[in-house]
Amino acid sequence: MLNKNKYLSHTIRIFIGCVFIASAILKYISIDAFDVYIYEHQLFNFAITATLTRLLIATEFVLGVLLIANLCIRFTYVVTFLFLIGFTLYLCLQPLLFDVDINNCYCFGDKIMLNHTQSIIKNLVLMGLLLLVNIRFYHKRKYELAVFIVLTLSASTAFMLIDAPDYIYKKIFRTEVRINTNIYEKALHKTTKYDTFSSGYQLICLYSTKCKYCKIAAEKIDRIIKQNQLAPSHVKCIFWESSDSTEIKHFFSENKLVPLDYALFSIGEFLAITNGKMPVILFSDKGNIIRSVNYTGFSEKDITDFLRQKPAKGSVVF
Repeated sequence: MLNKNKYLSHTIRIFIGCVFIASAILKYISIDAFDVYIYEHQLFNFAITATLTRLLIATEFVLGVLLIANLCIRFTYVVTFLFLIGFTLYLCLQPLLFDVDINNCYCFGDKIMLNHTQSIIKNLVLMGLLLLVNIRFYHKRKYELAVFIVLTLSASTAFMLIDAPDYIYKKIFRTEVRINTNIYEKALHKTTKYDTFSSGYQLICLYSTKCKYCKIAAEKIDRIIKQNQLAPSHVKCIFWESSDSTEIKHFFSENKLVPLDYALFSIGEFLAITNGKMPVILFSDKGNIIRSVNYTGFSEKDITDFLRQKPAKGSVVF
């Protein structure tokens, strides 16, 4: 009987460890969407949000590894149980406190979608399984807290570097995009939108409706505009002409974006302007392009300062 209980405890421990690791990895694969989801809670700015999401993922990953590896089990058992209790309470209070989508809690990123109720049930099942683990089979080790902290900080550092938050990424890598301003000016003149696209401070976003990273940039800009109560009229879009009105409407609705004014360029003009790169975000001051960056090259502060008429530093790269 004792051996059966021990076998059951080991099986449950390994199973929960696998769930935690899978949850961490799938969140990390969907990190851009997860960042936006947490940012929508309106608790922190985008930079702090992106840091905290990676710390959360690292903690979840380390708990899973410790459970599977049978390390620091007594300490890990308590932390895992508290972790599940905390997130279950959050899910119970979420509809009352936050105006966010409850159709996917992002427990497994955007790869396995669990709604609000399913996530609560999942946590209750995991807590029930944890209660079946006989903690007496596991010895308390020295320095368990220190081991946990070191591993979590190491994992956090790794996750911060592998897929760095934008505020770190743009300090390490080149995020400016070379654009052809002459073709841009000529193409814009051909449309009926030249005056509206050239007045005041504007973000001009060159998107493709099929581009994954365009959707990420559009979601991020949309949430920043909403949270900081900026006027959507200061953000414009440019698509290429193969995108019909239905595709463009779907682009906005699918990603829950405020519909924006947009212009259409020919495919040749679009690609000549961006050199085939997309998305490209232009910071336009009365029609003068003062910055052109990719989807990782702008921060929340860049956008808010610029649209509140505090131009972001930098100049267009020719």
